[in-house]
Amino acid sequence: MKKHQPALLLGVLGLLTSSLALAQNYQTMPIQSGFNEDVIANGIGTALSSTSAILDGDSYVFVAKNFQATATSPAITYGVPIDGIINSAVISTPGLSYQLGNLSTVNSLKLSNTNLTGTMVFTTPKAATKLYMLSTSGSAASTLTVTVNFTDATSQQITGIAVPDWYNGSGFAVQGLGRINRATDGLDAAGGTNPRMYQAALDIDVANQAKPIQSVTITKTSTSNGFPNVFAFSADAYSTCAPPVLQAATNITANGVTLNWTASSSSQATTYGVYYSVSSTAPTSSTAPILNNVSGVTTPVGGLMSNTTYYYWVRTNCGGTTAQSVWSFAGTFKTACGPMTSLSENFDSYATGTTLPDCWVRNFVNGTMSISSSTPASGTRNIYQTNTSTQTPSTVVLPEFSNINAGTHWLRLKARVSAATGTLNVGYVTNPTDPSTFVLLQALSIANTNYTSTNPQYTVIVPSSVPANARLAVRNTADGKGYYWDDVIWEPVPSCLPPTAVTPSAITANTATVSWAAPSSVPASGYEVYYSTTNTAPTFTTVLNATNSATSATTSALLNGLSAVTTYYVWVRSKCSATDVSEWSFSSTFTTECATVTAPFSQTFDNGALPNCWQNLNPTTTGTYAFWRFSGSPGYGVSTSFNGRTAGTYAWVDASSPYDGVHNVQLVTPFIDLTGLTQPYISFEWYKNHSSSSSTIIPSTFADNKLIVEVNNGNGWVSVFNDSSNSGQWRTVEIPLPSSYIGTTIQVRFTVDKDTAGNAYFYDDLLLDNIEVKQNPNLSTSEVASAKKDVKVYPNPFRDIINISELKDIKTIRVTDVAGRTLKTIENPTKEISLGSLNSGLYLITMYFKDGSQNTVKATKK
Repeated sequence: MKKHQPALLLGVLGLLTSSLALAQNYQTMPIQSGFNEDVIANGIGTALSSTSAILDGDSYVFVAKNFQATATSPAITYGVPIDGIINSAVISTPGLSYQLGNLSTVNSLKLSNTNLTGTMVFTTPKAATKLYMLSTSGSAASTLTVTVNFTDATSQQITGIAVPDWYNGSGFAVQGLGRINRATDGLDAAGGTNPRMYQAALDIDVANQAKPIQSVTITKTSTSNGFPNVFAFSADAYSTCAPPVLQAATNITANGVTLNWTASSSSQATTYGVYYSVSSTAPTSSTAPILNNVSGVTTPVGGLMSNTTYYYWVRTNCGGTTAQSVWSFAGTFKTACGPMTSLSENFDSYATGTTLPDCWVRNFVNGTMSISSSTPASGTRNIYQTNTSTQTPSTVVLPEFSNINAGTHWLRLKARVSAATGTLNVGYVTNPTDPSTFVLLQALSIANTNYTSTNPQYTVIVPSSVPANARLAVRNTADGKGYYWDDVIWEPVPSCLPPTAVTPSAITANTATVSWAAPSSVPASGYEVYYSTTNTAPTFTTVLNATNSATSATTSALLNGLSAVTTYYVWVRSKCSATDVSEWSFSSTFTTECATVTAPFSQTFDNGALPNCWQNLNPTTTGTYAFWRFSGSPGYGVSTSFNGRTAGTYAWVDASSPYDGVHNVQLVTPFIDLTGLTQPYISFEWYKNHSSSSSTIIPSTFADNKLIVEVNNGNGWVSVFNDSSNSGQWRTVEIPLPSSYIGTTIQVRFTVDKDTAGNAYFYDDLLLDNIEVKQNPNLSTSEVASAKKDVKVYPNPFRDIINISELKDIKTIRVTDVAGRTLKTIENPTKEISLGSLNSGLYLITMYFKDGSQNTVKATKK
């Protein structure tokens, strides 16, 4: 049996690892004298008045963050820090910093081809193993020689020190300082990465490391036109006081440890200082020890946090002139797991695989028991367990709880199963590494296969009869199903329990009933219901009002004032008293029904999808081409080149297989209230051109599909249109409804009967658009338009050509026969209309105006 108990093992193994570098003894080297120019504009006032010279060979100086040309100038977000402290960005010298000179006076040793040399004297001479110089070069890179002068009158020369141009050089200690034109006060943020100051390391020879450094003489040796500017020095201070060497930490408990080291090799060593932290950042020379003046080479440390990684350092306290050593290399240890009083774990901070969180125990024989990324309840991880019926189920042991048998807490988690229904067992073990000590508390019946569609939360109240040394455990059932669980919480049982099984019902366009199951302890003050159109769970601070909530003394509530065709999310909580409410239940969701629309009603299909509240039905088949379509392009005789409209702007039925025997391709409107229409009227446009070619309008000889239009006012479907004819243009059908429909509520159904009489071909796509239910516009017909639109049609009777007297406001002309069939539609007509293709007889010529009105006149062809 494989067992996993990281609580103790990591606490021991972690101590053997030492990491990080020996802490350096970085110290600044304040400058007593040697600066010759002020090249940093700061404070209020012009750059010219704030500085003494330009930094480069052009016009610019550095700018400080507090610079303002005038008192009302906007503050800048970049610049030299006003405290003059530059923390080095060089990776190899963490913790190294520099102190600039006074920003309001000379603060740079500026050299040039006419001023090659300068000496900077340090305020306090210090011995060092290494000096660090902070500098930059304006207008071009420069090369320097630095002579280090010691207090014993000896010196060391370091040559070939490269100082890059203040733009775009590498090895910078700081970048993005910005600059300003000294003459014009023109600010330049320089993209946030320029100008720069650079760090140069100057190694002190071993023979000189014990000598205090009095000054440095800096000489420009390059002949370029660069202007080197030196701003500051820092040192890695020399010490004869050696740090101790750390040994492994011992006696690790949940709250304490013993730290050990070997004695310093320095004869001056007297005592030791100890510093520890949960951060791996090394202490500096100015960091005070947490434990100081420790005699001997070991010390106990208490008051630590359980299951926590700590880092520690020790330094030597010496007699003589050097008081302390540098800090030692870092040591590390991890405290043991200790009893917890609460827990909240979602596993997101752990990698997928077989390693459980710290202080958990994995008892595993076969099958799978891991942290998985497969659709967690929250975040990115959850626990996964599975075993076949012949395998041994795995047991996951939780951390130790000090209040395990208080009788006041419960375990709360979210769970799902790969196939309903499964059983997840929650119990306890008395030996965390021996799964045979498992005692069942509750077998959870897991019916949900996801964390979202139903309530995935389960709770187990732990009784006081549980042994004090018990550890809670979760065990799957060996049934071949996958068990997932997440968001594990150990907490006091709430005084007010939430309801469960929130279920909506009786949904209409504007109302819905929500019901739920009461908790084991029924709340004295009833329930509160919160609903929203966004799936954002309410909190204890969510404000409830008449527009987003309801209350109930029973286990159901009626929600009023909802919007039609809208998705709502709903939560319920118990109200045990005026001040004691439960957490909100898991959410449920519903969508309100469609509302009845009021005529006049119109519908285009410009959105390329089935409109809201329309029904796309076929009661006899589910085939791909047995339904109306709203996107894509039809073909052959109704292709875009023929029908003239953009794909996705009309509804259509594809004549593809099944080719015949599909009689019920149905598109049904919402309910339409005709109240207010004294002469109700239906109109629509359709296009059907049964051709086997996409380049000709010659009809195919095969049988045609049929369009059927029916109306239902509650007394059954009545056919008002039935046609299978073909035409090479869009046709408008106008259908006045009988007076029996006045004041009723109707639906209109458009049915395509795909029946090619056994001729299995696909040349007969059918298109539909611009459906209207409105007042009949054709209240009268006369040879002359109404006085409002005084437009004449002549000659009348006509032979082949008719003329329109006035075209100014006419958008479309439609020619129909007396049966209402559209024979010709002319968009943006001219004054002369050719109708030579018509047979002799009476025709209706309808003119549609830009303001939405229309006029119809009768015309006779000879």
